[in-house]
Amino acid sequence: MPAPYPDDMIGREAEWSRLLGFAQSGIATASLAIVWGRRRVGKSFLLQSLVEQTGGFYHGAVRGSSAEALRELGERVGAFQGTAAPLAFEDWDQAMHALLALGRERDTVVVLDEYPYLLEHTPELDSIIQRALGPRSTSRTASRTRLILCGSAITVMSRTLSGTAPLRGRAGLDLRISPFDFRMAAELHGIVDRKTALRTYAVVGGVAAYAREMSGDDLPAGPDDFDRWVCERVLSPAAPLFNEVTLLLSEDPTTAKARKINLYHATLAGVALGNHAHSSLTSYVRIPGASLAPIVETLVSAELVERVQDPIRDNRPTYHLTDALIRFHYAVIRRHQSRLSRHGADAAGIWSQLLPTFESQVVGPGFEAAARYWVTHFADPDTLGGFPDHVGPSTLVMGDGTERQLDVVVAADDGRTAPERTILALGEAKAGELLSTRHLHRLEVVRSALGARAAGAKLLLFGAECAPELTDAAARRSDVELVDLARLYAGS
Repeated sequence: MPAPYPDDMIGREAEWSRLLGFAQSGIATASLAIVWGRRRVGKSFLLQSLVEQTGGFYHGAVRGSSAEALRELGERVGAFQGTAAPLAFEDWDQAMHALLALGRERDTVVVLDEYPYLLEHTPELDSIIQRALGPRSTSRTASRTRLILCGSAITVMSRTLSGTAPLRGRAGLDLRISPFDFRMAAELHGIVDRKTALRTYAVVGGVAAYAREMSGDDLPAGPDDFDRWVCERVLSPAAPLFNEVTLLLSEDPTTAKARKINLYHATLAGVALGNHAHSSLTSYVRIPGASLAPIVETLVSAELVERVQDPIRDNRPTYHLTDALIRFHYAVIRRHQSRLSRHGADAAGIWSQLLPTFESQVVGPGFEAAARYWVTHFADPDTLGGFPDHVGPSTLVMGDGTERQLDVVVAADDGRTAPERTILALGEAKAGELLSTRHLHRLEVVRSALGARAAGAKLLLFGAECAPELTDAAARRSDVELVDLARLYAGS
């Protein structure tokens, strides 16, 4: 009988279904799953719920020595089996044999959480598991254990099943757990007012723990409560979120071992402050592009930074932060950390001074990203004039040599190169401005400058409020789409 979806879980129906299908597959031999994703998104909560409902075994590893890890695992397995004394594992071959033996009589979920911690002291563990799960291995054929390896170190977990990795081809499930998008985050946060939901998402994004444990289950009750919440739950040095981003860098193996961690902080700060092109980022960090490249690659691999390809220009990627709290930290907290950390600091007074920065460098970019996400995942093809094959920001050099930043560009996949693609839609996203016919005219000028390939492009205007004259103009035209917060959060 399928285990019911937990009452205290929000927005993980698809992930629960896939895990349950793996756990109750009925396969006559042991099988392997990989579950991974960034920290605080709820992986452990999901797997612990699965173990509780199926009567499985869960073990969360901690950093330490191999001997310590084997001793702790032996204690847990002994307690699970009800032995009179803890089991003593001499090595990891013996430990894996014992874990697979837990499923000799029935389908049994066995979770090794924080698996990268085990690899730190036993890098050959992948190969040991490969051997235990070999096609002719008696450990595998005599077992119905559903072994799940879970981890938060993105670079480590992404390599587990790739290339020539020992476990490549062994896993029956490779499940990525991602942060919630802005729509699901609004449900998680329980915020009805959409402007408040948007501003809250700009701070904590869709990371479940940020909105629960690390905020003390305290979120803004409405627009009038937002400033109080930011000051108490984010800007206070006593708040867990205050130092969270610094801890994120220290926890990921790829950044924790960096020799010049200051350059990683500077690079993240540069992106947060609007330096999205490689050239402008190089100027901000003030190191040669060749020296910056490996730093950027590391941050991309760790999924702290996202590389976004330009939909209509070749070889012009831009770099954007993948997490709202990272953007908030580097745009707001880090630059004023000493003021905020001073004993008796007036957080409310400092916050009032930082509001313009928050609106322009945090809410604004976050809203632009939400607009692109809406276009990619929620917009109807009729809204866009086609399917969104390529979506991203771009830059257009006008006839007078000035540059125009384009928040949203939607292109079809009909050209051999990016400059040959048909442009389906152009969009402007303004979270804190009243949209007017001035914004519409700006898009019309851009569309005209792009020439024949953009002749039929739809014009998309994203904003919290629209002036009446713009609403009237859009109602008379089939090429203009207005996307207010109601449509962003619930429409297509």
